[in-house]
Amino acid sequence: MTSVPSFENACIAPAATGPSDVWLVGVTGSAGRLDAYIVNLANLNAPSARFIATQVEIGVWSGLAERGCYPFINTKNDPNTPILMHQFGTLSYGTHVFPNGTIASSAYFTNATFISPKTFSLSPAVDGINWFAALTNNRLHDTHSGWVGIRIRSDWSMAARGNRDRVLSVYPTETPLLSVGTFELNASGSNSAYHTVFDTDGSGTIYAAVGNSGPIQTSSDRVLTLANPQKVDMNGITLSEKAIPVTMNSVGYILDQALDGTTMVYSISPNRDVKLRRVGALSDVLPFKSSMAASYMDTQIVVYSSQGKPVFNTFDTVTRKWSGPGLIKSQLQVSDDLDDTSSKVPLAAIIGGVVGGLVVIAVAVFLIIRYRRRKTRSPGNSAEKVDSGNTNADSAPVQQSPSSPPPPPTQQVVISEEQKIQQPQPSHLPQPQQPQPPYLPQPQQPQPPYLPQPQQPQYFPQPQQPQPLYLPQPQQQFMHQPQPIQQYGQFGPQQPYPHTIVYPDGQRQSYIYVPPTFVPVQQPYPDPNSPPYSQRAHSPPVPSTSGTDANTSDAGSPTSPQHPNSFHP
Repeated sequence: MTSVPSFENACIAPAATGPSDVWLVGVTGSAGRLDAYIVNLANLNAPSARFIATQVEIGVWSGLAERGCYPFINTKNDPNTPILMHQFGTLSYGTHVFPNGTIASSAYFTNATFISPKTFSLSPAVDGINWFAALTNNRLHDTHSGWVGIRIRSDWSMAARGNRDRVLSVYPTETPLLSVGTFELNASGSNSAYHTVFDTDGSGTIYAAVGNSGPIQTSSDRVLTLANPQKVDMNGITLSEKAIPVTMNSVGYILDQALDGTTMVYSISPNRDVKLRRVGALSDVLPFKSSMAASYMDTQIVVYSSQGKPVFNTFDTVTRKWSGPGLIKSQLQVSDDLDDTSSKVPLAAIIGGVVGGLVVIAVAVFLIIRYRRRKTRSPGNSAEKVDSGNTNADSAPVQQSPSSPPPPPTQQVVISEEQKIQQPQPSHLPQPQQPQPPYLPQPQQPQPPYLPQPQQPQYFPQPQQPQPLYLPQPQQQFMHQPQPIQQYGQFGPQQPYPHTIVYPDGQRQSYIYVPPTFVPVQQPYPDPNSPPYSQRAHSPPVPSTSGTDANTSDAGSPTSPQHPNSFHP
């Protein structure tokens, strides 16, 4: 026995040598040396490894390439039943590793480069024969798909004729995230096999898989047939690119990274339903590592990781508990939805029964208290209660004189208070006053915003608008300015000086300005209609209606300044 070796890209598989044994296969260094071990996991904290065989093929085995290990169904309990070890990527080689220390020569399929172990699903399997639905990097013109069917026997070479078929009848998506196979076993082999493919768009499809174990003689003979596709009920689950598939006979498991960095377990059983389910752990959980290698051993999922120190961990699918070193507490509250876990059903039934019983008791107590309160508050029942109370009080001394002591004072006070409270309540409550508080403030609320609104814009701007257009202001300024007196004809300096006012709107008005200091003292004319001297001297000019001088008469022309009636001092 030796210590467990550390491999960068290892693969594990259940071994037929014991119930706690698993295969561990990896490449040591870069020299192309393939090493195989069988590890006993009876003590996960101190597992023991046994070296089986080694094979060196330069240019074939690479420590940087991914690989997968797949067991063959061993119904005959043959201790030398091999496993299939297949390498992926540009160096797509495979071989058989036997427990007796033999590693078969490497083999490959022509024009077929298998991409990843995540898209290399075992389904179905019978005694000594495995079928795989695998994705390659090249497509055929007739199928337009990279999916192929592979059939490998435990005693055949991988390159044997008829082990590969590109015709599958129905082809899965060309952008798969991962795939997982499931199958059921019976005495004659397997039946009800399924191939489940999860797409990168978040969906999944289940295909019924049927393998052909007979010889391939004609072009119509198929190796693997996929049919009857059904959509997976994802149940609100979104798988990541780091997810790892594990085939455990009729149940397919998926290990994925949770939000807190731990390992989340999902399961799907296509032979029962199409729902993807969460498997919540009932213990500390394993931190997720994308370089983990996963397989199964009986009812346990086995995980191998080698970052620094090689470590094995197991997850029991029955007890839902992780085992092994390096476990941590999860920060997530996972509500699994398994319906086939025996440990969860009794717990749910017990909790449901306790909660249901508490609810029934609470409702019964509430109804009893409510009934008693109603009976106590009603007037007729309260009177009956008083009588019955007095009867109970007097039941002990049956023969009692009229001068017997009254009932206890506390009982009388309680009864009188109940009667006082119950009698005036219907008539004393002011029913019409209840709507008054919300009614009074309603008409007062719109008044403050209503009054100032019409006053501010209507009252103040109206008198201010015509003020700039007021005309008497320029007349006073113009008339107070002294104007020179020009002579016209024989009247000399007493000749009136005509003026014209032009208003802003374009109208013109003429008048004669008569300075009061230049009015001579003369006798008034004998005209009876002429005003007296004082009135003539201080009379304002009379505006003209024709746009010319205002003081005209029939005796002369309106434009003649020499007429005596053109100016009246």
